[in-house]
Amino acid sequence: MGLRYAIAVLGAMILAGTTAFLSAAVKPELVGAATTSVETCSGGSITLGVKEERTLVLHNETRADHGLEPLCINPVLTRAARSHSKEMVEKDYFSHYSYDGEGVGARLRRFGYDWSVCGENIAGGYGEPGEANSIFEFWINSTHHRANILDGRFRQVGVGTYTGSYKDMEGYTMYTVDFGSRSQTSKNAHITLPSRALCAQIQ
Repeated sequence: MGLRYAIAVLGAMILAGTTAFLSAAVKPELVGAATTSVETCSGGSITLGVKEERTLVLHNETRADHGLEPLCINPVLTRAARSHSKEMVEKDYFSHYSYDGEGVGARLRRFGYDWSVCGENIAGGYGEPGEANSIFEFWINSTHHRANILDGRFRQVGVGTYTGSYKDMEGYTMYTVDFGSRSQTSKNAHITLPSRALCAQIQ
């Protein structure tokens, strides 16, 4: 995994609370050549790229190993995740914030996902370190990313990848995983903000 073969970048954020979104859909053919159909939370189907589907499988296998319910694919979260991965590659930046400064919670609401709790993991790489297994290994060995993956409050997920030229590296794949649960009532909404060492909860 030498630097001449790859650079992997990581980030994690947890949020929770209330508010509503437009969608800038990124089609699967733009995130990977091969695709597969997966059942959604509502019983419908969605087409995922191979890296997206593998990322979902790794999340749910790991959750099952820890006695947690599997995450189901939510199409709105998937659109939001794909859009963010695409923007990071095309705008040549890496952040949980959108290029215009919009935070994760606001972005998910703009796409139409009214959450009671949400979180996000992001990462990227090219070559072997840009494959789903390698990205997931980075996440599961990182305390804050692992916390998102194994958070029992999360029931739904969106996985979005986008491959392009990033920081002058061709064939770079960016990953965004957006976790959430739907809001039942605004009274119980809260926000959890991230820091490297500690998350402070505001009620």
